[in-house]
Amino acid sequence: MGVVTIAAMQARSRFSLALCLAATALLGGCAGMDAQECRDTDWAYLGQLDAMDGRLDLSTRARRHFKACKDQGVQMDARAYQQGWLRGLQDFCTPESGKAYAEAGRKFQPGYCPAPLEAAFLQGYTPARERYQDRQSVLELERRIEAKKKELREARDAKNSAGHIAYVQKDLRDLQLELVQLRLKLAQ
Repeated sequence: MGVVTIAAMQARSRFSLALCLAATALLGGCAGMDAQECRDTDWAYLGQLDAMDGRLDLSTRARRHFKACKDQGVQMDARAYQQGWLRGLQDFCTPESGKAYAEAGRKFQPGYCPAPLEAAFLQGYTPARERYQDRQSVLELERRIEAKKKELREARDAKNSAGHIAYVQKDLRDLQLELVQLRLKLAQ
């Protein structure tokens, strides 16, 4: 029964993260809430979504919503928002969420998750972030290799000295070797 519970929690966490990302895109950070939106907002749910975004701290987000709604003459429910925020952190600060966050290329701010939950988040985030950075390095190396190939063609076309051409060829080989090593690392 424990396995089913854990699997169900993991599925819920993945669903919650996907829902959060979609809602965040739709809400656009709630910067332009009108009076009706401020009155109709489920503050607990919005707090949960904001926490699951993983970017700004509670006070920064809450201040933005407070100001947007205050400007519309509406009072936000700060208590409900904070309770939702705490639920959102529970959903966000998981290994599965950490992995998805890193795979999306997002950079985690240490201290965002409460200390007891941060270790779990980092368990998923750290290896996925390293793989993401390695994939980015592969793309950068491929770009540099193409530029070096172009430089070699131009050096040959311009009939540069043999020494210069050899120097460019060596640079190209070094970049290609680095790329092979990085691809081998990613294949493991």
